Amino acid sequence: MSTISHTTPIGVNGIGRIGKLMAWALTHRAEQESIAISTGREVGAGIKDLAAYLEYDSTYGNYAKFYWGANPKKRVEIRDKTLYLNGVKVIWLNDPKYRVAGEIPWADHGVELVFDTTGKATDPTITEPKGLRGHLAHSKKVVLTAPFKIKNKGALMPDDAVTVVGGVNIHAYDPDKHAIISNASCTTNCCAPPIKALVDHFGDKLLSFAITTVHAATNSQSTLDTVPTAGSKDTRKNRSTFNNMIPTSTGAANAVLEVIPEIRTLGIGSQASSIRVPTNTGSIVVMDVSIMGEYDDAYMHGIMRSYSEKYPEVMRYSDESLVSADIIGSTHSTVYDAPFTHRRTSKRGSEYFTMFDLNFWYDNEYGYVCSLLRLYDHMTGRG
Repeated sequence: MSTISHTTPIGVNGIGRIGKLMAWALTHRAEQESIAISTGREVGAGIKDLAAYLEYDSTYGNYAKFYWGANPKKRVEIRDKTLYLNGVKVIWLNDPKYRVAGEIPWADHGVELVFDTTGKATDPTITEPKGLRGHLAHSKKVVLTAPFKIKNKGALMPDDAVTVVGGVNIHAYDPDKHAIISNASCTTNCCAPPIKALVDHFGDKLLSFAITTVHAATNSQSTLDTVPTAGSKDTRKNRSTFNNMIPTSTGAANAVLEVIPEIRTLGIGSQASSIRVPTNTGSIVVMDVSIMGEYDDAYMHGIMRSYSEKYPEVMRYSDESLVSADIIGSTHSTVYDAPFTHRRTSKRGSEYFTMFDLNFWYDNEYGYVCSLLRLYDHMTGRG
């Protein structure tokens, strides 16, 4: 069985929001003596600026304080020109040629599993070294921290690639078969578990669902208004993230269909949209569902409570009056806001239909990283 050891060094390609927090989470655990981070370029004035970037964060604060509380001891250190996080050696790969996945010498540093957090290469069918598959030239497996996007519409998903979401279909991962694994998106990790709960409970009585994610800003947006690049398809993202609610697209609906194929076989309608808002992190999925039959709030609460008890690390059931700031640092993929549930039952002829408005919070950064850790635990035989 091709199982990755939890003590083997881990590779992280890119240290944007997810890559940085992945480095935090892995070194907090300190299961490996080293991790390898590839930036494919220098950072500022060198290793001191890299250390500062990894030590401090505008959203989560100080690395040491985030994990060890007030007045923690120093956890980010440079010793003999080498960076250490919580005593874990950080191997920094900054040669510009490493911007090509197939050129990154992961194996030279003992890395078998790579987390690609760049969002640049998402097509598992591309065989060129620059593509996602390029990582496999020097590693055994790669986890994409985004949904797959196959550019050639006629191409089929390769047999060695799979999309998994914790609490939904994580057992679809076959260690002997799959080398390229997508953990889908943060939004998919939020909405797929409750949708799975609804599909399993109601079957074809679930007529349709529509999700709108009210999503915190990301680095794909502009700080201030900018001129769109040639051929840009989503010019709204060129508007200032400080000052606007910005409608944009989301691939969550397609990813949900990928991990819950029963939606197609049962003929359940689905749709998704997204609005970016000017907050650092902390997002919510507003889910409108139509169900054949007459049900009250308590009935729905029972379904979500049972699911949260079955998958307590994935879903949290909350009866508190939450706002987005309360979600920052949450380790769950999805938090069900029970008090914010609304419903209305209508009758057409002799049939009753109930429409529910359900709401699920998620920390789209750290919460998503925790879903990656749960996938990692599964891949190492511990989850």
